[in-house]
Amino acid sequence: MSGDEHALRLRAYLVALTPQARSRLRAELERGLARSREAEATLAELRRLDGANAAATMFFLPLEPFLIDDDMAHPYPGCIARASLPALWAWVCHDVAPQDAAAFVRATAGPDGIANAMSLASEFQDRVAATLRAALGGDDAAARRRLLARIGTPRAEDEAATLRWVLRGRDALEALGARLPATIADLLPHHLPACIALIEEAARPREVLPHALIVVMRRLAEPWQVVRLAAHAAGANAAARIESTPYGIVIAMLLAELERQIAALSAALADGAGAVAVGLVRSIDATIHGLNGEIAIPVGSTLGRRLQALRADAAAVARSAIAA
Repeated sequence: MSGDEHALRLRAYLVALTPQARSRLRAELERGLARSREAEATLAELRRLDGANAAATMFFLPLEPFLIDDDMAHPYPGCIARASLPALWAWVCHDVAPQDAAAFVRATAGPDGIANAMSLASEFQDRVAATLRAALGGDDAAARRRLLARIGTPRAEDEAATLRWVLRGRDALEALGARLPATIADLLPHHLPACIALIEEAARPREVLPHALIVVMRRLAEPWQVVRLAAHAAGANAAARIESTPYGIVIAMLLAELERQIAALSAALADGAGAVAVGLVRSIDATIHGLNGEIAIPVGSTLGRRLQALRADAAAVARSAIAA
């Protein structure tokens, strides 16, 4: 095994550990329980990871609205699993912009580290976005696959794309969030034109549109109401017509959210968290009813069958908990 390959595997292994496990391993190595060349390399990598925590936190701040805390067993358009951030940070530092990343990490060290990071984070994010544009937007598909493979997460390509476009649209997405109410209790018909105008202003380039829609979706007291924007943009409430437009991605987002909530419901019931489970049941039911009420979904269509299956999955989880 080459030195580079060994270092890559070591880095991937350490990134996959929990922070607590990394702390215990570092403590053991520093106590001198193992002092081989491999142990020294491991300790050096652990120190680098620990020292980069503040820099990574600052770097990933624009992604906060697009992070999913739960296990992402299914694709979720425009979002990243929070658990993938260490792997993405290691990828940025070692494969995307190593020199810029090293300079950024150094700038966060010392008594003025946080202040330095805040002032330099935007510049570093812009450099990473430019590098990703060159690396992922070119015609060399083989080189692109090799670069993405070094991330090491199950949804590496989608996560790299989300990182790229969120950084590219950072300022516009932030401006969109600043112009929206903290909570939108009800997205009424007369709100739709103004809301779409704000989204269109933020969605430049067009690849930023899913992220702009998520920003709005996160502000809705009833997230399923985001489908009203899609129906308005499509000029029709037919599911097939909506799905054929760029705004049709909200349907995939809501389906992904249903799958996430069903998994969270199963976990809440297993943990005996009754109040959490009740809230999830209500949200799942509201989303399914909302989709069926807002858009015309033929019963035998792919979307209709998918919603029926998700409803059945949620009911099966509840029945299993009751039986247990």
